[in-house]
Amino acid sequence: QRVIQAVGGPLECGARGSRLAMAVEVPPTISAALAAAVEVTASMSPAHPDFEPPVRPTPVSQGLLEGGPEVSARVVSKSPPRKRLGDCTLDCLSPSKFSQKDYYKGSAEVGSPLSKTMLYNQRERLTPDSQGFVLALVGLPARGKSFISRKLENFLEWQGLSTKVFNVGMYRREAVEPDQSGRSDFFDAKNKVAAAAREAAATAALDDALAFLSSGGKVAIMDATNSTKVRRKSIVDQVRACSNRFAVLFVEAICDDAEILETNMLSKVKNSPDFAGLSLEEAIADIKARVAKYEDVYEPVQDSEGSYIKVFNLSSKVMASHCYGRMSKSIMPFMMAIHIGARPIWLVRAGSGEIDSQSLGEGERMLSHLSAAGEHFARSLAAFIDERSERYWNTTGKEKEPTFVFTSTMPRSVESVCHVTDSHEQTAALNPIDKGAFAGGRLDVDCSGDGAPQREAEEKQPEFYAAWKNDPFRKRFPGGESYMDVLKRLESVLVDVEMSTRPVLIVSHITVLQLLVAYFRGTPVEEAWKVAIPQNTVLEVTPTSGGSFVYEEHALNVRDEGKTDSKTPKTPKGKRGSWFPTVEDFPGLDMAAAGTPSAQALPALLGIGVQVAAALDQ
Repeated sequence: QRVIQAVGGPLECGARGSRLAMAVEVPPTISAALAAAVEVTASMSPAHPDFEPPVRPTPVSQGLLEGGPEVSARVVSKSPPRKRLGDCTLDCLSPSKFSQKDYYKGSAEVGSPLSKTMLYNQRERLTPDSQGFVLALVGLPARGKSFISRKLENFLEWQGLSTKVFNVGMYRREAVEPDQSGRSDFFDAKNKVAAAAREAAATAALDDALAFLSSGGKVAIMDATNSTKVRRKSIVDQVRACSNRFAVLFVEAICDDAEILETNMLSKVKNSPDFAGLSLEEAIADIKARVAKYEDVYEPVQDSEGSYIKVFNLSSKVMASHCYGRMSKSIMPFMMAIHIGARPIWLVRAGSGEIDSQSLGEGERMLSHLSAAGEHFARSLAAFIDERSERYWNTTGKEKEPTFVFTSTMPRSVESVCHVTDSHEQTAALNPIDKGAFAGGRLDVDCSGDGAPQREAEEKQPEFYAAWKNDPFRKRFPGGESYMDVLKRLESVLVDVEMSTRPVLIVSHITVLQLLVAYFRGTPVEEAWKVAIPQNTVLEVTPTSGGSFVYEEHALNVRDEGKTDSKTPKTPKGKRGSWFPTVEDFPGLDMAAAGTPSAQALPALLGIGVQVAAALDQ
């Protein structure tokens, strides 16, 4: 029996007195070794009158039967059978082939097909990219669902995926005034009229979401509680009825951290129209009553309901089930990175560099190391970061920690942070766009203006520029990259920035910073090439509790002659910042040596007064 189990052949049995005869079909490779087949005769008992002492087994049969009953064997002729799945070779049966070294390296055998298993079939169905996605939020009130929705919308839009949030609460408020539909009694399961109104709002939101996907949208985010199995099954059924090319992924927000819950509730009652006209104490009491009513009927998402991602306490823990494909590959790391902590993020264009005299090509400047002005910028940047980070850590009340610093691998970028930190992370993901043949193989080519480098192509290669202008986001430089290519390599850097709980400084180049600024400002990624990235300017973004960012620009006063003033950074027109005019800002002014200004100086002072007033108004 052990021989038969080892070779997996069919069994033929026949009783012959006190003996049991068995013939085994074996693969050709084993047939060659055992001369076709093995007839095994096993004695029933040593006490039997027909008992015969066993013959010493062959080495092969000894390896197979070690630890089994004693046997006698003789080889008989049999034609080799056809090959079948599961046939094993003599090499795989030989004891000499079973070594610890081979075992720990792993098997070199080709895996057997699993297409007939239920789990594999399920994975196979989920792996292909769907035509459209419905991301349905699940969770009790004040668990961060809207925060997650907004973060996902911004991230997916930045990736070039047409995405829209459908907030069921907004549909409810449009149908029933917030002073009625926003109170806790409206969410009582026993209130049949209110329950019908809430169901109608959810249905209307889903209808609009499916219409959005059917018209070419890629991702529809359903921002609602979706707290019961019945409601979630209804979503799945309606999506499948609309199109079998649409997929549903549930994102459940679970929160049991008291501090996070308090923060979420305060944010909700201060900003939601549902609590307008109520005092803070009344609003907090009302939302707690609403949560209690939802808790009575709440059912967590189960494996049987399909694909889901569960986020615990806003990403301190993430759980996923049946999530495959490119969409999930991007969403999962992002969901693990986002959090509600506030910290400054600074984006800076690398300092100006020295002209390489060996550079070829009229008008092109190959920048290898910082120029004198670039060195002054690096010192001003260090002073700015030191002041801002000190202010941040004083606000938090925590001990100061180092700033996370990321740069490209270009020398200018690395040298720009030499006075900020002794150690930082260099990554090629932050390198400027590869312009291929257009750049003549050069990577670190700076532009004279503050706009996109493609503008130079308008003069040098008008035919390429015309083609690029039709699709600036996807059009590649010959042999180089497109904006979309740069975005794909930036995704991991963006996840690192979102994940950080400390201040972050990124020093890079125009095209890279355009894409990052587009993410933080919510600018359509197809228009990122239009974003101006001024030199000697710090772009500061700060996350908000609602999931967006506050954006500011701070111009560092870097002068060619080496005079810098990083303590009072100047802010461009129309931007918020810490700029205030000083005498140095008006070099044409001829002030009197002492006392009252001279009559000749009064007109100049009057002009300055007008400029100062205008600046303060801005």
